[in-house]
Amino acid sequence: MIRLSRSLLYLLVLLGSAAGGCATHPKGDCGLACDAIEATTRIEYPSERLAVLKRIANRADLTTHEQTYLINAIYMGGFSSDRADALILLIENPSLTDEAREHLVKKLKQTRLLGRHHRRVVDALMAHAEKTKG
Repeated sequence: MIRLSRSLLYLLVLLGSAAGGCATHPKGDCGLACDAIEATTRIEYPSERLAVLKRIANRADLTTHEQTYLINAIYMGGFSSDRADALILLIENPSLTDEAREHLVKKLKQTRLLGRHHRRVVDALMAHAEKTKG
């Protein structure tokens, strides 16, 4: 059994709690939605946070930077169904950029949603690709 010193254990707990409360903010210029996305990272309950993120995902004026940050914030946690709903709203948003879509595909490969919720997001991405193809 591995024995950790008390100070190392304290450091790990501190780092874990610090990492759990924020979404990775991409490099680049912040738009108007960045402050709103950042504010959601302080909401304690994932279902409440994702409800706000869904409203942000519906905004038509989101930049690539904001969309990427939004995807990261959605992946902070919560039920797969709520995360899938938020991601699908963003996918169906006409302002979804190719760069943000690619970021979402990468996140989807790294961190799977549960069963049917993963399938729902993949289906929405495929429908989006068909719609924007021609």
